[in-house]
Formats: sequence, structure tokens, C-alpha cells
Amino acid sequence: MPADQAREHRTMRMNPEKPALRWHFPEEEILQLTEASRQEALAQARALLKQWWLEAILQQIGRHLEPIPAPEEQVYYVYGVTWAGLSVQGPEPLEAIPFRNLQALVRRVPAHEYGLDIIRQRLQDTEWVREQLRAHHRLLAALQLEGPLLPLRFGTICPQKAHVEALLEANYEDFCATLALLHGRQEWTLRLGADRARLKEAIALVHGTRPDDPSLEAEADRLLQMAAEHCHQMLSTLADRSEIHQLDVRQRPVLRAAYLVATDQADAFRNRVASLQRAYQTLGIRLQLEGPSPPFNFARLHLEEAPAAAI
Repeated sequence: MPADQAREHRTMRMNPEKPALRWHFPEEEILQLTEASRQEALAQARALLKQWWLEAILQQIGRHLEPIPAPEEQVYYVYGVTWAGLSVQGPEPLEAIPFRNLQALVRRVPAHEYGLDIIRQRLQDTEWVREQLRAHHRLLAALQLEGPLLPLRFGTICPQKAHVEALLEANYEDFCATLALLHGRQEWTLRLGADRARLKEAIALVHGTRPDDPSLEAEADRLLQMAAEHCHQMLSTLADRSEIHQLDVRQRPVLRAAYLVATDQADAFRNRVASLQRAYQTLGIRLQLEGPSPPFNFARLHLEEAPAAAI
């Protein structure tokens, strides 16, 4: 055997060729394996969907089992009465409840703060009452409407809309008559005060005495009384109605009075106040005019209270 052939023979004996690995599965077995895998995947999907549905159902059941909070109970705070159909604008949205020719201006407020029993209890708290009165008056003073407004007292509370209507019905004639009186009129308030030291200096200058002379006290009282009465008389001639709430020379203010003035007389009324102020300022007497404001002092009402309608 030639040498080359001998070397090739030895190489083949040392590195025999490995046969290729080829697996063969019957078609039926492949179909079985595929079907088994599909069934397992479906089972896993069903388990996952079951868990999702279970969680959703439990959440829904939980919502049904939780107590549903009841809507907050509200009552009607009645601010005032005016003619039906008049447009009203204000700093807070108000609801108009009509009855025949009238409408009540109301605001719905929480019963736990403004219920009848709650307000009766809190009337002992003077600071709370003072703040509530200021808020009540501020809102009424800020209202803009086309006609007269009949302001109701602070704390006129009606539990339901039917009670508001009953309040209007029970006081219908009185409300209509008072609105007719207030039509075309405004309320103004005058406060008259004095610097007593300056007043006594002026008196001392006239009488040639010392400002600290004790006898000047009585003269100062007399002049203050005369000035207050004179101012009130001069302003009353321009008002349809007037009333004095305080006249005491030892109090501050010395005079506090209210005037119901026709709208077309308002400028003349203010001018007269300014004229009186100029006349008396050298004596240390000051006049302060406030208004116009809702006619609290001339809305003389004797409310017939419907059941549970007002405090």
C-alpha cells in the first residue's frame, strides 16, 4: 500500500465521522402535544380572567355595602321681600321664591349651622351675633334691584320652601303695604358727635372765661342739645319719615337718627347735611351721614309666623 494511502486510512480510523442527530415524531403525537399546550394556555387565561372578575365583583359589592352618605340637610335663610319679577343682583347667589305679587329672596344654608335650634342656642354668643348681623346687613346693602326691598330681621329661617311661601301668605297684606311705602325711597342715617374740649373753648372765647371753667359744662350741654335738635329738624323737612334713635348730650354719638328720603330728594338731603356740617364745624360738632341702606328702621313688620318659619 502506498504511503499516502496508508496515512489517510489511519486518519479515518482515528476520527470516524459522527452520524447526524435527526428526531422524528409521528404526526399524531405532534397534534396531541399542540392540543395539550393550547388547553394549558386556555386554563391559565381562564384563571387570570377569573381573578380579574373576582376583584371587580368584590369592589362593586364593597361599594354597595358602604353606607351612602345622605345629602346635607339645608334650610332657607330669608333675607328680604320685594315685588315678584324684579331682577336682583348681589354678592352671593340668591334664590327667589315667588308668591302672588311678591318674592322672597333666600339662600340655602346648612341646617347644622343655621337650624332654628342652633341659632337659638348661639344667640347667647354676642360676638357671633354681632358678626352675623354685620354679614346680614352687608349682603342686603350690596343688593342691586329695580325696586324697593323689604329687609327681614336677622335669623328668619324656614326649614322648607313651603314654609317660605307660608310666611309670604301670612304677611301678604303687610308686605305689600310696606313695599308701597318704601317705593322710590331710601334710608339715610345721621350721627352727630362733638369734640367737647373744642366746644368749651369756643364758648369760653365768647364769654371771656377760661376753657376749664366748670360752668362751661352746662352751656356745652345746652348748645349740643340745640344743635342736635336743629339738625334733625332741618333734615326732617326733606324726608318723608324720620325717627330719632338716640339723643343724649353725654353719649357718643350725641344724636343718631334715621330718615326715609325720596330718591329724587337724595341730592338735596346730602347737600343740606354738608351745609350743616360747615355751619357747626367751628364749634367742634361733627355730622356723619351713612347710606343709602335697606330701610330697616322704616320696615315696621309684625310678622305672622307660619309654623316653624322664623325665630
